[in-house]
Amino acid sequence: MKRLFLIFILILSSDLLPGQPCNKRIEGEILSDEGKFLPQATVKIVNTEQTVLTADDGSFIFDHLCQDRVQILVSYVGFSNITITLDLPIKRKINIILQRAQKVLDDVIVEGEQLRRGASQTSAILSREDLAGLHGKPLGESLKEIPGVNALQTGPAIFKPVIHGLHSQRIMVLNNGIRQEGQQWGVEHAPEIDPFIASEIEVVKGSETVRYGSDAIGGVIIVNPPALHPTEKIGGEFNVGLVSNNRMGVFSGMMEGGIKPWRHCSWRVQGSFKKGGDYHTPDYNLSNTGIEEYNFSAALGFEHDHHGGEIYISSFNTAIGILRAAHTGNNEDLQRSIVSERPWYIKDFTYDINNPRQNIRHYLVKVKAYEQIRNLGRLNIQYGGQFNQREEFDIRRGDNNTRPALSLGLFSNVVDVTLDHEKGHHSGSIGINGTLKSNKNDTQETGIVALIPDYNQLASGIFVFEKLKFNKWVLEAGGRYDYQHLLVKTFQNRTLLKPEFNFHYFSGNLGATYNWTPSWRIIVNAGYSTRPPHVSELYSEGLHHGTASIEEGLMLKEGVKITDHSHVKEEISKKIIGTLQHTKENLSLDFSLYYNDIDNYVYLRPYETRLTNRGNFPAFQYRQNNAVLTGSDVSLKYTFSEKITYKLKGSYLYAKDRDNDDVLPFIPPAQIENGVSFNVNSNRIKDLIISVNLPYTFKQIRAPKVVYPLDLDSETVQGKNFDFAPAPAGYLLVNASVSFKIPVKENTLTFSLSTENVFNEVYRNYMNRLRYYSDEIGRNFSLRLSYNFLQH
Repeated sequence: MKRLFLIFILILSSDLLPGQPCNKRIEGEILSDEGKFLPQATVKIVNTEQTVLTADDGSFIFDHLCQDRVQILVSYVGFSNITITLDLPIKRKINIILQRAQKVLDDVIVEGEQLRRGASQTSAILSREDLAGLHGKPLGESLKEIPGVNALQTGPAIFKPVIHGLHSQRIMVLNNGIRQEGQQWGVEHAPEIDPFIASEIEVVKGSETVRYGSDAIGGVIIVNPPALHPTEKIGGEFNVGLVSNNRMGVFSGMMEGGIKPWRHCSWRVQGSFKKGGDYHTPDYNLSNTGIEEYNFSAALGFEHDHHGGEIYISSFNTAIGILRAAHTGNNEDLQRSIVSERPWYIKDFTYDINNPRQNIRHYLVKVKAYEQIRNLGRLNIQYGGQFNQREEFDIRRGDNNTRPALSLGLFSNVVDVTLDHEKGHHSGSIGINGTLKSNKNDTQETGIVALIPDYNQLASGIFVFEKLKFNKWVLEAGGRYDYQHLLVKTFQNRTLLKPEFNFHYFSGNLGATYNWTPSWRIIVNAGYSTRPPHVSELYSEGLHHGTASIEEGLMLKEGVKITDHSHVKEEISKKIIGTLQHTKENLSLDFSLYYNDIDNYVYLRPYETRLTNRGNFPAFQYRQNNAVLTGSDVSLKYTFSEKITYKLKGSYLYAKDRDNDDVLPFIPPAQIENGVSFNVNSNRIKDLIISVNLPYTFKQIRAPKVVYPLDLDSETVQGKNFDFAPAPAGYLLVNASVSFKIPVKENTLTFSLSTENVFNEVYRNYMNRLRYYSDEIGRNFSLRLSYNFLQH
């Protein structure tokens, strides 16, 4: 069946090959409204998705075009997008002038500009068009579309981003310019962000530690909302989605506009809701995997001449069921679950979310002001306040079943002050920031000892970042110093102890870009950063219900005093990444190689199995060793004609425990994906695109040895990393989609239908923490409708 399907695709490809000559050309320059050339602006031919970046002199070229008319979309950070229609051929060079964006969210884009437009950073972007095909998916799952980005799963609904093998507190997430502060230490604690707020999401895979410190040791995820536009008319967008596998419904709505009496003011409100029941594999129901989520955000902004401000609020609320079969009663049940092909607990489909489950609420308030100071630069002052409340419910007896087994409240305050400057070929930033966090457990509500202790954290940092352009070179350098004071409140033998930590840590990077030709670019970045261990890595103790496992911190080793942290060391990362980019005509290529040497690397390793009064669970212990992570990412897009586009993306990661010459657990396996899309336009339907993608995930051959049933006296358990089940086999999936747009007066109605796992393959994902108990979900249809009536 698969062969017939692939033969059909090849035949369809040959039938769509064009007969007209492809010898038309567009050549032009992109300038600002002040007459300055804009390097690395994005120029895209909308109906073919051909994309180029402008050279240092703002120039761009499209060659070998076939069509008689094209629509070009030009975008650049800090400027309003512009779309123009051109009749071909054009005999002269065209000039396109971008207007500086009149919006209150410049602060987000200014910060993103340092990442995206920096010489040394390797990044990838999910555009508005990309996100439209992912509506309804959580943030972590959406980011898997980017090479080098994986997800650490906990069942079918929880996805935690992994960049080059690193995750949790090593990944910085910027939510509308504010660093997201939640309980990100947990391997099943996904970012509390609604992807519907974003017009684009950018992932920076370089060592961008200069602006943000140790939280960005693995990379940065930038969630950018669309720019506010003070218009007289009200605009907006509505999205509706239906998902077949768990019978989920999704709705999102956004409206925005200006305020007539105050023409420099603008506003936006946005909300979303989704509800789904149990997911299912090709063979059985995954009981208690439902999800319910509702979110809201609002923004009010002002901009006039050289100053402006913004107030932004958001609320994220979700309830997620945890696979019931992941909680077992005794050692025999656990062993039977791991070796069995089916979970021990299977019930009929339901929308009910029962224990074990998670309830998460996240609230954010942002206040920002800026002033453009002549001959000095732009001064930005920003405050972000966040409250994150996480409740995890276990299966408990009697009335205790309604009480959470874990109840955490994290209140954080962040103040950032930055000065961005630019003069000629020289630009840069200098800034300071302060963070105050307070994390508290509600043990009276739970009635049990908390998984992580209460703590207060005070941190501050200062950074400087400079960039210089000359000839074909762009050079960058930056450095940052941070101080952190940590006060922990924990118990030992029922005695309250208050150990204190004082950390001093540094970050720095050097980068260079060589623009070999207008279409070829070489980027090299070297970064150094240090990271102090998180409270969870130090003092975790107990059952983590979301992962159905017991976790123990570094300070709980036998023979170690809980207040003596002399043996705990800071992580030290030394990363170098080199990237080769080619962007011209009908071919774009991005190929990266990276090497990350991490001293005192902290990770969770399987330790034993343990019987508790709530069941039998695998036990994991935090460990600190020297490690190396090295690999490569590749993405390629080749446009055969205006109708056919081929895409390739892949990633490979090699990880090693250098101290013990051993493998590391939960390292993403190699992946490669081939895809082809066909653009079949007609007079009534716009941008009719049919796509087929074939992602293949290899078996993780560098997985820890399997030791189960567990023999604690074996040499493997004593000296090496091990696992409770073997790495699953590799698997090939077939995904297909069709989408098109229908003009409705001056607005647009977009329709899309996608199918994942077309042939209903049975497989397990190595990066799923619950792969011990069940298969991945089966065939899944997603229907999406979007109505856009934006006024810009």
